[in-house]
Amino acid sequence: MLALHQSYPVNKSANASVKAGDTQLATVEKFCYLGSFLSNTISVDDDISSRLTKAGCAFGKLQDRLWRVHDVSLRTKIAVYRAVVTTTLLYGCETWTLYRHQVRKLK
Repeated sequence: MLALHQSYPVNKSANASVKAGDTQLATVEKFCYLGSFLSNTISVDDDISSRLTKAGCAFGKLQDRLWRVHDVSLRTKIAVYRAVVTTTLLYGCETWTLYRHQVRKLK
């Protein structure tokens, strides 16, 4: 069992001792929950990097079956891109507080 401690103001050296019954929980700096990364620094950089990687993988998996196929119309390819790649990239983005450098990274 794990515990994630978020201090305010953000302090990387802050550590909390959390117990569940008689069990001491290990404290971690970040972990993945429902496909999104949570960190003790309240930064979304890890989550954005993970989403970019996953969207890139989704795009790559469609190379042979969609992008290189000449029988599929451009309209269909765009629709699949929006449905698969864009949604993979932006999953959970409603909770992000973004800065300019992160917006540039997503573009």
